[in-house]
Amino acid sequence: MNEIIRDIVLAGFQNLVQNNNMYTRREGHLAGHDNLQLFFQIWQNPKAEGTVIIAHGQGEHSESYHRLVEAFDNDRWNFCAMDLRGHGRSDGKRGYATDFEDYCKDYYLFVKKIINDSKSLKGPVVLLGHSLGGLIQLKTLIDYPDLKVAAQTCSSPLLGLAVNVPDWKNKGAELLNQWLPKTTLWNELSSDMLTRDLDVIREFEQDVLRHGRMSPGVFIGLKNGFQVVQARASEIKLPTLFQIAENDLVVSSAEAQTFFKNISSTQKEIIIYGEDTHHEIFNDVNRQNVYNDLKSFLNSVLEKQS
Repeated sequence: MNEIIRDIVLAGFQNLVQNNNMYTRREGHLAGHDNLQLFFQIWQNPKAEGTVIIAHGQGEHSESYHRLVEAFDNDRWNFCAMDLRGHGRSDGKRGYATDFEDYCKDYYLFVKKIINDSKSLKGPVVLLGHSLGGLIQLKTLIDYPDLKVAAQTCSSPLLGLAVNVPDWKNKGAELLNQWLPKTTLWNELSSDMLTRDLDVIREFEQDVLRHGRMSPGVFIGLKNGFQVVQARASEIKLPTLFQIAENDLVVSSAEAQTFFKNISSTQKEIIIYGEDTHHEIFNDVNRQNVYNDLKSFLNSVLEKQS
């Protein structure tokens, strides 16, 4: 990776969030479950009354949420986000993890760190998972019910695929995982499947920290994850918001709706965005509506705590 280009891109992202606002941004590293070094960053607002922990999607990184964070400037929330292993500024081969469970174990450690860090934590904790991050978040909540969080929200959660995966890739993943597990495969996505905003598409294509690769172990593991979380959806009892695109080109909106119906939360809401909304709802052309809906849900969490 060209370090100079990377630093210029990151400086540009950070300026978008830091100029003319109240956030103080800090960063650090966390030892993953196998001691791999994982990058994280925290945007702290002196007016914050709650803390949002972000789990990003496949190929993204924590800086991908600068628009979302900026939309909450002068609001009542701190934001925290970690780069998954093999993503962003975390260590590891790009797109590689031994298994999907690596992500869940790392994420659990990160959430625990924030909960136990008085400098980072402010008020109730809400988890926010996008796409692959949504699956990681849901699987972790099911596997680790001891996590002390107040609520969760998922945007375009990966609970099934909308893209057509070629048979050779399904079969080849099993063979590669057995014989060449560190091989990474290209996904079937293009930037125009993620957003309709041409400026955002250009940003994605110039972002040296984004990638389109996934290891066979993760690919196999996330497909197994679909089945596990669907079967155990009733174990989710937290207040929950789902925000999904009606005709998502990447993940299955139908599977997300099925999961949502089966969770046991007494306080739950699903918002489905039409108008050809694309997968990255926080970065699509109608994102202000999406931000407003998220703010309403988060405000309800604070009201419940008061």
